[in-house]
Amino acid sequence: MLNNKTLLKIVSVLIALGMWLVVVAGHEEMKEMTVPVKLINVPKDYIAMSDYTNVTITIKGAARLLQGLENSDVLLNIDVASFPEGHSIRKILPADFKTPLRMEVVDVKPNSLIVTIDKLASKEVRVLPSVIGDVDSGYEVENITLKPNTAVITGASSVVSHLENISTMQINLSDRSENFALNVSMKEYDGITKIEPDMVEVRVKLKEKLVEQDFNNVPVECMNLKSNLHVVNTPSLDFVKVRGREDVIDTFLDKVTFVTDCSHINSAGTYTGSVAYKTNLIVDILELTPQKINLEIKER
Repeated sequence: MLNNKTLLKIVSVLIALGMWLVVVAGHEEMKEMTVPVKLINVPKDYIAMSDYTNVTITIKGAARLLQGLENSDVLLNIDVASFPEGHSIRKILPADFKTPLRMEVVDVKPNSLIVTIDKLASKEVRVLPSVIGDVDSGYEVENITLKPNTAVITGASSVVSHLENISTMQINLSDRSENFALNVSMKEYDGITKIEPDMVEVRVKLKEKLVEQDFNNVPVECMNLKSNLHVVNTPSLDFVKVRGREDVIDTFLDKVTFVTDCSHINSAGTYTGSVAYKTNLIVDILELTPQKINLEIKER
């Protein structure tokens, strides 16, 4: 059996626990949260818009209740059934919010909305691609096609009347070096409630970016020269004009060797040799000056 002393300790703990629960349950706190604005009872064939889609509120309630409060637990519904066509200023009151029991909205920012009531309208507009980024070096965009390239938009007549084109969501071209196709959604527009179709097929065609570049004083190597002979001064080409892909041209001098065959030279003297070149690059040599070079050969 419990003695009086032990029983007294248990009762004391229970009393303390009960007092703590009373204090916690009764302690009020404030919490700031974002609540979406919902316009309800919009007249048929009309659209309702507000200058803010969300408001920030400060709500007061018991600390233990606020801990589990989600944004979706608080509603702001503005009834626009009686609003006239055009712009109206609607003050937001704490009473406009639907909140859980024993909670109260004490502050709203902003505390008013500009609500616009407009007739619905539809029309066909052109769809334009929205692109970001640059394709890989050595390539460029040849064309971008959309299928379909038009769409029907529906929304506020004041917005629809001013739109002739709409854009896709962004298409990233970064580091692309091959043709590609993808389905892309449409960009969202304030005052537009529907875009049909809401997605288009985008095909991007690339081509090599060809450039021409001039090089001067390009060295020429004397190949197959006998070991007892050497070239006094390294011969060079005065001028070389090259056409190729931009990124390939950038490495031209590192990967192209201009040569003349010296296998027929057996003794010191002055000779003339034809110029050729060796490379794995895909380039066009448009001009090469001179096409024959003079060689001064001496014995070692």
